[in-house]
Amino acid sequence: MYEPLRDNGVFTNIAQSTIFRAIPAKLAHTTEREESELYQPITGDKEIRLLILEPGAHEDALKCQLVNAELSWRTRFEALSYAWGDDTTKYQLKCSGHHIGVRANLHDALLDLRHPTRKRVLWIDALCINQADNDEKSKQIRLMHEIYSQAQEVLIYLGKSDPSVHGAIGSMRWLDWKLMPLYARQFLLSSNIGMASFFVERWTNMKPINREDFNWDALINLLTRPWFQRTWVIQEAVIPQHAQVICGDQSISWAKFLRVVDAIKHYQSSVKTIPGYHSIYDTISSLDLMRTARSNRHPRIYILGQWWYRPLLTRRPMEGQEDSKLLDLILMSRRYKCTYPHDKIFGMLGVTGEDTSSEFLKPNYEISQLDAYRNFVLWELHYNRSFRVLGTSSQKNSRHRSSPSWVPDFNKLDPIESLTGPLFSGSGIDASAGLPMEVRESSNGTTLHIKGSVVDTIHTVGKKSFTDKSNRFSKHGQQDERISVYDQLQVNRGMIEEARDIWLEATKGLARGLGPGPGDRIFDATINNGRFLADRSISPGWEPFLRVLFGNISIGSKYSLFIKEISTSFLRLALAEDKLPKEFAKGEEAFAIKALGFFAAIAQSRRFARTDMGLVGYVPMRAKRGDLVVVLYGSKVPFVVREQEHGRFSLVGECYMDGIMRGEGIRFAKYENRDIELTLV
Repeated sequence: MYEPLRDNGVFTNIAQSTIFRAIPAKLAHTTEREESELYQPITGDKEIRLLILEPGAHEDALKCQLVNAELSWRTRFEALSYAWGDDTTKYQLKCSGHHIGVRANLHDALLDLRHPTRKRVLWIDALCINQADNDEKSKQIRLMHEIYSQAQEVLIYLGKSDPSVHGAIGSMRWLDWKLMPLYARQFLLSSNIGMASFFVERWTNMKPINREDFNWDALINLLTRPWFQRTWVIQEAVIPQHAQVICGDQSISWAKFLRVVDAIKHYQSSVKTIPGYHSIYDTISSLDLMRTARSNRHPRIYILGQWWYRPLLTRRPMEGQEDSKLLDLILMSRRYKCTYPHDKIFGMLGVTGEDTSSEFLKPNYEISQLDAYRNFVLWELHYNRSFRVLGTSSQKNSRHRSSPSWVPDFNKLDPIESLTGPLFSGSGIDASAGLPMEVRESSNGTTLHIKGSVVDTIHTVGKKSFTDKSNRFSKHGQQDERISVYDQLQVNRGMIEEARDIWLEATKGLARGLGPGPGDRIFDATINNGRFLADRSISPGWEPFLRVLFGNISIGSKYSLFIKEISTSFLRLALAEDKLPKEFAKGEEAFAIKALGFFAAIAQSRRFARTDMGLVGYVPMRAKRGDLVVVLYGSKVPFVVREQEHGRFSLVGECYMDGIMRGEGIRFAKYENRDIELTLV
């Protein structure tokens, strides 16, 4: 009961208005220190260091001192969240009688945060933790959840102001008012408070913002600042109840900042294209992740200038709101950067709601990066009793190729959508038909022994792969915002045609009726009085291909008919565009664009393939002919493995194979006596 009240700021608010008016806050006190020592030893379990920033004018030299303090409800301080930045340029800082070098970003932050007349008490990871002491660093990291939750406020510093971002914070305040209809629309449509969508759409409709009234450039430049791509900032932005976003001498509340960016995203998708929006795709994704995790942790909504309790407005009970799992957080933050590769794991420990007290997850910078990753995989296998983590994959450089195949490099994960992730959660897949998980590791933790079944051998792997339009550049080296759905389909047309050919080849050896007939076309059309009339349904013989092409994503979805319709338009536009009149093709684009995201989810970082028996589907991009398709007992999806010497196997990754996703492969393998214990190295 204590933690939710503390993390939601209840104790802080009470203390501000009552206790601290009678009892002064507990301040950190300096201790006698040896002249040669900047850092005094930390001896208590809840002991931290704080930095007292001395007051001064902007042109004065920075002065500060480090003090040891007990982390408690009476200890008053602000925590800084910032991007460390490049370490090639250092500025001198006088701290506790020592001159130390600090990076440019931190130097700028201290200048902008310094108060002219009073001291400021700050917690700054780069200075308050002895970065040269790995043991101290490991212990202090375990306290970071409490540090950020107990701070009076977290200061999110995006960097100093310059002409490229001049006025950006002010423009966000203006947009907060201007885009309120969009935020209200999203809230009302998702909250189920009884308003018909028709009236919501009309009430919250807005006109595009005139270019003469507003310049997007400064705001776009602000949203490309390095802070938005750092691993640690997720924890620092999600945990605190109160936070301020600061750029130079301007600031805005974190809750308002998130709300405005969310409205910008909806403005881009439903009102008008924003110039330069392509350059903030990653930032938008980053903030979506932070907003989701923060929403789970703090069940209140900042709307119309007030905090509202979300369960009251949305009728959604708090009990149903869970923090994201550690694996999901690691996968969603794969684009984020970190100074130390270990932090791909350690940086998410304070965000997840799962129990991370296991020795497997103990922050330890003395162990290698690969050991930290292996420990996480073993924790996921044992704690969650799940093979989901084995579905991740990565490119390994020469240093890491000797590591177990079942341990990916979490610092270089492939951009792949997990087949057991939220997007596919409604499809009801269970490749192992409910069989219990049977796994054990070797004494040295380098080999896994897993009970499973061999289903088939891969016969053909396509050569084409999905190409994301965000990677397309114009002849001038700039990302092309004008790429249309049609262009995007043409980029991937080769992969779709290759998938069609592989599927047609596989159907030849199967029972009659599973593939298209001799005259079966993807769609039919007629000309009536000079008008082109197309049958929007797909020919029955092609329906299995459509299902496989999209990974059967519509199964179990309440929007299954809609998904089928938009995926049909996608396929028709990709494979039969040359037979469609221009006006008809234009109409298809509106449906096809909605299907593009679903296709990317199943196809990105995968290749279309078939097995010896004629199974078809998607395999990891590093799979090749001769690899085996297996089902591990307890797994939701099949996997691809490669046979090595002495009866051992290496893991390639998870796969989608139509026809064995609901236990059919296990039943067939048992009938054929193909059960084995796989030794994964």
